[in-house]
Amino acid sequence: MFKISSIRILVKIVKIAVDIDGVLLDLVITFCEIFNEKYNMHYTKEDVSNWEFFNDWNISEEEAFGIFYQIYENTMVVPFIDEDASKFMKKLNLDHDVYILSARTSLYKAQIIKKLNLHNIKKGEHYNELILVHHKPYDQKQNYKFDIYIDDNPHLAETIKKTKERYLLLYNQPWNQNFICKNNIIRVYNWKEVYETIMSLSKNY
Repeated sequence: MFKISSIRILVKIVKIAVDIDGVLLDLVITFCEIFNEKYNMHYTKEDVSNWEFFNDWNISEEEAFGIFYQIYENTMVVPFIDEDASKFMKKLNLDHDVYILSARTSLYKAQIIKKLNLHNIKKGEHYNELILVHHKPYDQKQNYKFDIYIDDNPHLAETIKKTKERYLLLYNQPWNQNFICKNNIIRVYNWKEVYETIMSLSKNY
């Protein structure tokens, strides 16, 4: 009888990068709550129609990231997007190599690990490593060589679409609606679709 490690060498192991905000955590919902209270406004997640939405809301990038950092500090209150993510990440990590690749500052690494653990997403079982990068340039994740990215960032999608050997699953969000998905950029709406799409794509490697 084959051991799991023996079975894995019979198929191509795909390296998968999973984003956090917009893919696992609904950070923008919490952002709107804080912003509305601070500025007496009534924005919702659906009003975030582009990546640099704060320009439309008449606040500076510095002010916007002040709110983001406040959320990073208190990540436990941020809603989780899809509770099935844990189940499907575990299944993917059995056959492939799953990493978490996020544009969050490393200052708040402990908070995000605690939040992931709360939702049963644990290092070793669901992912191999948590990699945190700076948020600019917006497409810098492409410098990390993964076969498949799961991300909500249209700027990263724009860069990855120019490559033939990599795929990006664009997690559907209001701020990426203007991006036209085709060829190696595939729009997904939940983690069941993420899993099924990756299992299908992995046959191409």
